Amino acid sequence: MRRPTMLGTMVLALFLALAWFRPLDTVAEQYTESGLKRAFATFAAARAMNATISVLQSASVNFQVGAGASLQMGAVLEPLDDIVEQFSALMLAATLSFATQRLLIEISGAWPVSMLLTVLFLAWGVFHTRNGVAPEWLLRLLLGLLCLRFAVPIAALGGEATYRLFLASSYEASQVQVKSADVPDVDLRADEGLVERFKRWWAQSTDIGKKIAALKERADGWIEHIVRLAALFIVQTIVLPLLFLGAMLWLYRVLSAPFRSSNMHGTTTSPHGS
Repeated sequence: MRRPTMLGTMVLALFLALAWFRPLDTVAEQYTESGLKRAFATFAAARAMNATISVLQSASVNFQVGAGASLQMGAVLEPLDDIVEQFSALMLAATLSFATQRLLIEISGAWPVSMLLTVLFLAWGVFHTRNGVAPEWLLRLLLGLLCLRFAVPIAALGGEATYRLFLASSYEASQVQVKSADVPDVDLRADEGLVERFKRWWAQSTDIGKKIAALKERADGWIEHIVRLAALFIVQTIVLPLLFLGAMLWLYRVLSAPFRSSNMHGTTTSPHGS
């Protein structure tokens, strides 16, 4: 057996052992569960913010704030309400993405998948030992299934590692701001609802323009943090998985290269052996 083929065989055997003992799957499941909890918490915060905006909109109409002020508040809150609704839909998709990853890790780590990989590996070994060359379709099937087997766990590991290294602090800061959405510049009281706080905030000053400006400033801050959170989850649930899928395709080509060269060598030398 040539050295490149021997090295490739050792790599295949290593991946086969990882498929059976599932050390990567265990960590990937924990990481995916962490991402699922973050996405669900952000989705819940977005829904709560949506409810807050709806209450403020209704309060600005029902409470005696004046027709002009009510229209100005609507102009401030309506764009924010649209963005929050779209953000809620995005976070629902992110939550479903993490849940799907979790399910795919469980399916790909099931023992029938490992058994199928083992059978294909042994069949390839038998062909290669007896004839010096194995059918190319068998090698492609083995390597393709092997890469698919580890695609989701590796994507989950890479995504969570990227999050912890580069994105965690940004997520925590923006998440706090989104969860704390409330009437601006007013003290919180335990026995007071949102409408009551809004009325108390409105009664603090007679300067309507100042109140509208404060509300707009708070809304702009919320939008900034919503956009950051949306970008973060897009990166973790779409961009990074695509990058790691491309990495698995590259790995497939790297693993198959020495075997293809070995097969070509065996094919060209077999006539001389006869």
